[in-house]
Amino acid sequence: MDALRVLAVLLAALFVLGAPGLPTVLALRLRPLTALAVVTPVSAVLIAASAELGRLLSIPWTVLSPLVLGLVVGGLLWSAGIGRRRSRHTHRAGAAPEPVAHDAAEHRVAAEDAGAAADGADAATPDAAHDTEGAASSTCTATSTCTATAAATTTATATTTTGVPGTALGRGLATRRGRAATILLGLAIGGGYILLRALDMMGGLFRVNQSYDNVFHLNAVRHILRLGDGSAWTVGGMTTLPGEETFYPALWHQTVSLVVQLSGQDIVLASNLVMLLLGTTVWPLALMALVRTGTSAGPAGWLAAGALAGVASAFPLSMMSWGVLLPYLYSLSMMPLVLMLIVHLVRLAPDGDQRLTGGQLGVLVPAVFGAVALAHPQGVFVALVMGVPMMVWAVLATATDLVRRRPRAGIRLAVLVPLTALVIVVGHDIWYRFRPVEASAAVWGPTATTEEAIWQTLTLAPNATPIWLPLGVLVALCALAVLIGSRSRWLVIAFLAAGALSVATRSLPVDDLRYELTGNWYSDNNRITVMLATAAVPLLAVGLDVLLRWAARLLPVLRGTAGAVLAVALCLAIIAVGYFSPSTDMSKTYLEREWRSDNLLSDDERALLLMLPEVVPEDAVIATNAWNGSSLAYAISDREVLNTFMSFQAEDEVHLLNGHLDDAQTDPEVCDAAEELGVDYALDFGPKELHDRSATYTGLNEISETGAAEVVLQVGDAKLLRMLPCRGTDGSMNG
Repeated sequence: MDALRVLAVLLAALFVLGAPGLPTVLALRLRPLTALAVVTPVSAVLIAASAELGRLLSIPWTVLSPLVLGLVVGGLLWSAGIGRRRSRHTHRAGAAPEPVAHDAAEHRVAAEDAGAAADGADAATPDAAHDTEGAASSTCTATSTCTATAAATTTATATTTTGVPGTALGRGLATRRGRAATILLGLAIGGGYILLRALDMMGGLFRVNQSYDNVFHLNAVRHILRLGDGSAWTVGGMTTLPGEETFYPALWHQTVSLVVQLSGQDIVLASNLVMLLLGTTVWPLALMALVRTGTSAGPAGWLAAGALAGVASAFPLSMMSWGVLLPYLYSLSMMPLVLMLIVHLVRLAPDGDQRLTGGQLGVLVPAVFGAVALAHPQGVFVALVMGVPMMVWAVLATATDLVRRRPRAGIRLAVLVPLTALVIVVGHDIWYRFRPVEASAAVWGPTATTEEAIWQTLTLAPNATPIWLPLGVLVALCALAVLIGSRSRWLVIAFLAAGALSVATRSLPVDDLRYELTGNWYSDNNRITVMLATAAVPLLAVGLDVLLRWAARLLPVLRGTAGAVLAVALCLAIIAVGYFSPSTDMSKTYLEREWRSDNLLSDDERALLLMLPEVVPEDAVIATNAWNGSSLAYAISDREVLNTFMSFQAEDEVHLLNGHLDDAQTDPEVCDAAEELGVDYALDFGPKELHDRSATYTGLNEISETGAAEVVLQVGDAKLLRMLPCRGTDGSMNG
């Protein structure tokens, strides 16, 4: 039975994460991997937009809203022909492809440089060869030209990842099935590794994360479902006074609410499976799309980008536990796509079929950037940290092209300079306008010296965990390989930018400088250090691809199947190096505690909450304490509660009951407040609370002993009580 429940939620989650955006992706006519990677952020934007439209037009919140909106948007894009590419066969004879900045990692495979395909800085990909073949067949104007071009194309088509032509493996990888198999293998290794570690951390798919934020996230999903309104203002209004709703980035809660609706299963299971899908599927696909379209790495690079998705223990696992910051996990799982789009915008991406057109970028840039921002606004700051240095690098690279008098460099520079300047100006305004005030953004202090922080960053160690030199050596070696043997040096720039902030948050003292650099994340080391994975994994993947090509030139045996086996073996070895590090071991202990403890909700308390619907009427209100987990009756039991979260605004009557509900028999004002708010039941989960607090809501601690209520259901020490009739201020009996 549990297996069927999991399957129902899994299918529903895949549908919600993919179906709304599918028409748009099809209309854009994207390459398969890119389409798979971007369908989730496109769906996410449509989900968020349909939620707000539904609130505006009073349309009940169901999965039909984003589906219909997706069909409309996809139909409009298809009609407009946004995704149509100019045919390769319409190029004028002899026309050379438009140059790209020399740091674009592109490697043209054409008649004049066919020999360079085997010896160039980046290997030609099978798609690049296919591009050349199509162009060659259409640009032949003379017999000699056709003969020379055909010969070059034949050589390029057989080129393998290592740049060595003429192997059976190379011809196999040049097919669609070969490319698909490589990508699926990378996804299986990386996603499978993350899944196994996540399940080991959680202890089961049905467990409740025992952290502060999880009370809000689970209850917010129920709030959407109860009100039939998925708006971000509805979610923000859950903890405010009536009529004082505020905006809260609710993409996570909107997504999970649709999964619950579609599957008919409980919120906890839906939340856990959406979380796992983001970490095991959306994240690796985004990494592979970045490497596939943003660099000229061959199949070994694509494979490694997916396979190494979980090599940095900080992400995605820590965001599945710390906080628990599920909206931030949602945002960062799509962050590689932001880098991918930046690379294409600033012309650092290689030429070929993988290159995104202007029309495709015009749709994907607002969609992906919007999804990242709506999932969690701090994703915008992450994009600025890595994206701005990449754009500056592109300007410098294009300026170098101009000095070298490369074609069209001046035009590209004339576009890049104002674009980069605009991003810097707007980004500066966003950075200062939307960051928290210093009083709330200087909560977290340093955990390491500067030297320790540098080594922790280089070794991809999570916050406040030991250095692991073997992984650091691999990172340094791959970075060096990218600098020497690849034109994708922007990967190093992105890594250095994220690394600099990682060092700052780990080591800077609590002062104005720390606030300037890290205040946008509340100076939370855990939120900041996880962004390193977005740059580190592609750097490792492309570096490994370069090293394998070098090895194949020295050892011809690696030009065939042995090379492919070695690529997989090296990926597994790097994963093992990361897994057996002391930092992984230390972080594992902490992450497991956030799932396997009873700091928030014990097994007995969970069992009692599951039994509530059989005892408590649907229209009843239960007095609860969010700090001891009893307020999760809202999410788990689908019953109205007096307090949905630890931090909230409420009427005076609510605060009165929180402190004095146990006096209902002796205090007429308390009796009136209970009657006015419709409080018929109360949950007593004892004085133990999260974060070592105790008995925050004193009105619930002795309620069964004062005669104000009677126990009607008990599991272990967890009790459900029914309020007894009491006398109000007017002398009449209530209840």
